[in-house]
Amino acid sequence: MATVTFRNVNKRYPNGFHAVHDLDLEIADGEFVVLVGPSGCGKSTTLRMLAGLEEVTSGEILIGDSVVNDVEPGNRDIAMVFQNYALYPHMTVRQNLAFGLKMRRTPKAEIERRVADVAETLGISSMLDRRPRELSGGQRQRVALGRAIVRQPRAFLFDEPLSNLDAKLRVQMRAEIAALHQRLQTTMVYVTHDQVEAMTLGQRIVVMDGGVVQQADAPLAIYQNPANRFVAGFIGSPPMNFVRGRLEGDVFQHVGGEVLLANGDSAGGELPPTDGGSPPPRQLPTRQERPSAWSGPAWLGVRPEDLALDAGGPVLGEVTLDVVEQMGHESMGYFRLAGERCAMRLPADSGLAAGDHVRPRLRPGAWRLFADDAEGKRLL
Repeated sequence: MATVTFRNVNKRYPNGFHAVHDLDLEIADGEFVVLVGPSGCGKSTTLRMLAGLEEVTSGEILIGDSVVNDVEPGNRDIAMVFQNYALYPHMTVRQNLAFGLKMRRTPKAEIERRVADVAETLGISSMLDRRPRELSGGQRQRVALGRAIVRQPRAFLFDEPLSNLDAKLRVQMRAEIAALHQRLQTTMVYVTHDQVEAMTLGQRIVVMDGGVVQQADAPLAIYQNPANRFVAGFIGSPPMNFVRGRLEGDVFQHVGGEVLLANGDSAGGELPPTDGGSPPPRQLPTRQERPSAWSGPAWLGVRPEDLALDAGGPVLGEVTLDVVEQMGHESMGYFRLAGERCAMRLPADSGLAAGDHVRPRLRPGAWRLFADDAEGKRLL
């Protein structure tokens, strides 16, 4: 096992595209870190630089205490699991698992022992004499995992390994990969665009956008305290609701001109209805996270589960449900507030349908304010 360190790493392509900007990141020995972000954010490029498949333009990458910028991929003592499995089609499962060990001139008895152990761990012992074309997608992915595990590398790299599987298999394989990390306690770096995978797998999540790390923290910390509006909108399914407005002193008003938050939501004071006049605004609670002098355009952010019909906080006004999605264990209601598309979670037996009027309440302390600028930093 080993630590992985990125020191001011940049990747710029010959056409001038700057894929990764000044990346500083340290991954602890045995840690499971997930790089997540939209397509083109630089996460796969980061992984490929670590694997040695892309050259580093500037900066240093260390595995353990050794700088590996100029070390060939095969000499970095890492194993990579790809999106397309990358199995040898003419070889059996047994031969695929053993191939890397044979290349390293591992003794035959040791190869047989390791292959048998890994096959037992992954539940593919009965498939050792089959070829990849005879396997399902999930079985092929297990073989790809096994080929990496059997080498006993210092670190595992995963490049969107589950994206070709159906929804049910993705859930199953997520659980298997998480259990595998618990068993092996080996450093793992996992790339995905799926924030659900990131939340369920990673001990720490690194959210990237435009080649820049937006936030790196534990999954729950990122979910509850996103650093900026991009992170808040990317992490969460459905994503956080946003309503645009303006913060003046301690008063936030949405674009329609009505006071949307007032007097510390923990007090449970009711806000004015959307079609009525506004009472004298009450002050928002003072928080150290928000610069006291801030004023100007801002966004209110609140997650769908923090809007409820029976919450103890203030009412956001009366809204009309545009769509109600029945999901079995719960329902999702969609509506517009101050011109923005919003969602709220509803009980499965709420009986509500499209066209119904509701008055969602805000759970106390469950909202965030973000600056309305390019950075979108969290203010409160």
